[in-house]
Parts: sequence; structure tokens; C-alpha cells
Amino acid sequence: MRLALPLSLALLAAAPAFAAGSAGEDAFQDARTWTVQIRTSVDRPFINDSQGSFQGAGLVVDAARGWVLTNAHVASRSYSDITVAFQDTKPIPAERLYVDPHLDLAIIAYDPASLAKPPREPKLECEHLPAVGHPVGAFGHPWGFRFTGTRGITSAVTSRLGPNMLQTDAPINAGNSGGPLISLESGRVVGVNAAKISNESVEGLSFAVPMPYACTVIDLLERELDPSPPARLVDFAVDMNEEQTMIVARSRLPAGTLDLRVGDELLAVARPRRALHSESDLIDALRGRLDAVVLTIRRGGVEQTIEGRWPAASPIIERRGLWISGALFAEAEPLSAGQLTGTPALMVHHVEPGSSAEAEGLHPFDMLLAINGRSVGSLAELESTARSAAVDETPLDLMLLRLASSSRDELFGYQHRSLAADEVEVVAPEPESGASTTTGSLR
Repeated sequence: MRLALPLSLALLAAAPAFAAGSAGEDAFQDARTWTVQIRTSVDRPFINDSQGSFQGAGLVVDAARGWVLTNAHVASRSYSDITVAFQDTKPIPAERLYVDPHLDLAIIAYDPASLAKPPREPKLECEHLPAVGHPVGAFGHPWGFRFTGTRGITSAVTSRLGPNMLQTDAPINAGNSGGPLISLESGRVVGVNAAKISNESVEGLSFAVPMPYACTVIDLLERELDPSPPARLVDFAVDMNEEQTMIVARSRLPAGTLDLRVGDELLAVARPRRALHSESDLIDALRGRLDAVVLTIRRGGVEQTIEGRWPAASPIIERRGLWISGALFAEAEPLSAGQLTGTPALMVHHVEPGSSAEAEGLHPFDMLLAINGRSVGSLAELESTARSAAVDETPLDLMLLRLASSSRDELFGYQHRSLAADEVEVVAPEPESGASTTTGSLR
């Protein structure tokens, strides 16, 4: 598992408007017609989401369908209330259509009939990444200053943050997340603003999701194909510069799927041929083709071809959880699950401030080992146990696994807690809308 960067990474977006030259002025003026402001409210967040209300940006990518491209952290990986607003409209309700498990990308949808006329669509750069030094502008709503832009250049493409990201020195601030990074030469969108390094001593380190990866997702959705990436079942090593290699460090692919082994170096997707330089390249090439994977690898110094299938990542908009007295339990995240033999299947995703769960000392990322002396392998088992305890008015006896603090001489610590089952609710999509929270049974 990769260690956190020494500097904090702020998920946000761009600053006050500044454009020089007609190309920049035209690009920003055009962006006003297809950029939206997004407001999101989350009540019960899954891990890596925040509780509360926040705002970001997005860009229309299919006006006929009412589709808006934004960041996953703007649309939220949790059940949320979302609105979009154009420069000259009131907020319009929207819902999550797709949230990507690998890239910080999401597609949300509003009712096109809500608008008097359809908005324009931007031109997307789906083929090429901009060269180092290419002039770009970031557009969005920094700190609530609506529909404003900043400018800079593209600096690099890096995998140090995980997925490949465009690095730019265009200022990006809170409220720009999900907005477009625009070529000031062609006017095309080259990326989706996502983050910056947040530190007083750091300047000019902002990041955007490259547009070609987003275009793959949009294209598959428009063709009504599943754009899900492969599940995170293979870990790749990083080099001394913290850049990702394509050398397999560990594979947890099930038997009978794809024969990848420790030390294998992935060179290319063989059909259709595409060289691989990063995990993001691999994931982009495999979307929509997970049942027929053909890879060229180097094993023991010899190139060879392997074929098989790769399980898809679980759909985020279909994820389920169980709320027990202020704690949200759900499946363990892929980066936590499976790292050690016998890793528990469930973990705590959120603890409500002021709740019984907080009073008992439960923490996000706590792994659920056992309840009442018995291991729990699924949310259905957890729900059954919790509802029985609620009827009997008996507390749940929890055994949890927690990453130990630096003051302890062990990597993990075991936590014993007692949690009353006063409140037991399922957090899951409703059968039809797929975007709300329901309190029915998990079975």
C-alpha cells in the first residue's frame, strides 16, 4: 500500500479570472455556456467522502441526455442530493449516473426538459495529451466566485498520486473541482480539474484527470456498455522516484481468470495492440473488454502472451451499507481488503459526531473481525445479528482491527467495543432510482 505524500493533497479546483490574448478570452467566454455549478449534500458518507454540503464544477458532455462530467469527489461516492446550475439558470436536480472506482470522475444527469433550450457542448480532446508547456486555462467557481478562470501551462503527466494525472501550474482552488482544463490554443477540454498540493511553501502544483481517459468512459456509456474498470486485484511496484511501474508486486486474481504472477512486467494489451506505461493505461485499454483480456508480458526475461478475463470493480452507485447507532458499516475498500491473509470483509466507513458509535470509540477504517464472538462475512449477516440484538435489547460485542499508532510496537491493534443496536438502517439504492437511501432489508 502506498504511503501518503508528505504534503497534503487538496481535492478542489481553480482561481480568479485572468486571460491574455483573444484565444484565452474566447476559450473562457465559450466555457461559460457549458460549465455548470454543482452543489452536493451528503448525510451518511462512505469512506473517503465527507459529510455536509459543498460545491464544485462540471461540464456538459451530452446535452440531449443532460449528462455532466465532473469529479467523483464532487458528485460523491455516497448517496447524495445534487443540483446543477448554469450561469443563467436556477439550480436543477440531478442524480449520479456513473461514478468511477479508479479515476476521480463521475457522470451526473439532469432532466434536459428543465431547460428552455439545450446548452452547447464543448470540444473534447480525446486523442492526445498536451505537451509540456502547452497553455491551458482552468475554469470553475473558486471559493464561490462563479464562472471564473485562471491560466498556466501543462507541466507533466505523473502517476505519483495513483492514477495518471495532468500536472499544471494553472491555479486551482476549492470550487474548481470537476471543471474543465482548457487548451488556450485549440479551445478543447484537455482535462478535468481535480486537486492541488496544499502547502504554504508549494506553488504551481495542480492536477487534472486527462481527457482521453474520460472520453473512454463517456463513449462506453453512450453506447450503453459497461465502463467499469478492472477490480483492484493486482498491485504494481513503484520505482525510486515514486512513479508507478508495470511490474506485478502481487496478484489476487481468482484462479481461472488471468495468470499474472509476481515479477511479471506488463508490456502491452495485445488485441487491439496498445503499449502500457502505467496502470491507468491498462485500465483504460481494458474498459469494456474485461471478458476477453489479451496481454503481452515479460516473464523471466521472455516475452509471451496470456489470455483470460478480469473481474470488474463493484459499481459505486450500487454500494450498500448498514447504519448502526451512528456507525456506517460497509465492504472494506479494495486498498484495505486483501492486503493481509484473512482480512475482514467489512469496515467502518463513517462515525456520526455525537452518536453512540463515537462515544464507544469507533473509528473510520476499523475492520470488523467479529460480533458476539462470531466472524461476520457479509452485510446480510451483520444486519441479521444487529436486528436480533435490537429486538432483544442487547448490545453488540464488537472485535475490531485498527492500524496502531506510532507509539505502539505493532502494526495493528485489536479493539474491543460494545455498541447498542438502537438504530439499525440499511443504506442502499432504491430499486428504481438507484440514487436514494432506503431502510429496507439487505436480503
